[in-house]
Amino acid sequence: MTKSRSPYAGQSDEPIRLEQLEPLRVLGEGYSHLSEDYTLLRITRPQPLLRTPVARRFDGITCLICIKGAMKVAIDTKECVVEPSSIVMVPPETVFTPIEWVGDEMVFYLLFLSNRFINDINIDLNAVNSDIFATRDMVLRLTPEKTTQLVRFFDLLHYNAETPSGYSRHIARALLAAAGYQMMAYAEEAAAARRENEAHSHSRRLTYVRNFLRLVRDNHRRERSLAYYADRMYISPKYLSLVIKQSTGRSAAEWIDHYVLQEAKNLLRFSGKNVQQIAYELNFANQSSFGKYFKHLTGMSPTQFQSS
Repeated sequence: MTKSRSPYAGQSDEPIRLEQLEPLRVLGEGYSHLSEDYTLLRITRPQPLLRTPVARRFDGITCLICIKGAMKVAIDTKECVVEPSSIVMVPPETVFTPIEWVGDEMVFYLLFLSNRFINDINIDLNAVNSDIFATRDMVLRLTPEKTTQLVRFFDLLHYNAETPSGYSRHIARALLAAAGYQMMAYAEEAAAARRENEAHSHSRRLTYVRNFLRLVRDNHRRERSLAYYADRMYISPKYLSLVIKQSTGRSAAEWIDHYVLQEAKNLLRFSGKNVQQIAYELNFANQSSFGKYFKHLTGMSPTQFQSS
């Protein structure tokens, strides 16, 4: 097949129609199509025609299932990687760009459904949980078992197209409706798991914040090191900083400084102790290091603050 014959051989503002997909026959060992309803391919090796990034719109829905290997794609302007045991649905009139294959061994299923046929598939929208669409992730990640279940529908669609009868279109409609419900069930499970993980993550972050602030409150007179608090909480300083910043708007180091500075101000104003004694009480190496620390945070020396 020459490059000019491939519907993915260049870019165009005109969407590809189902009848223009027959040249894709050379891309896979399993190719079938049912009239102007759907085209199905099983791709098992990298194809030079798809190694160069191209962008096309298809007049219908494109469904991509990855069994082995990986493919980097872009949907409109957002890039994602389709990895094993995952599926991506590309809506009609959306720019779909296969960018590159990842690896030499691969098994992909590509299903193209025409808009006309989609409109004939009976899906009860009242039964669809809208929460499954509340995600920015374009790729639905599945278990191998769930992926195998979806592939069975694809295999039946292939058989249906290869052994046509007067009932082929009715069979295809029933199979695709069943596959659609199955995918929505998997998407709903993923959405529920995502909400649970987010709730758990939120709860865990609040626990980290409470524990950190308690530790700082109890130890700031002796410890100003971020690593000390991270070690006490059994997490890395980097992760501690991230959690505290995202949860409170103030970094972990800023919280430590806040407690130390408030203690220093109280001691300077109300304890009756001199600067050297206060530096010792707050575990600074000497009066000079305490003075530099205090002036860096307040703009004045401890003595100036004490006499203000």
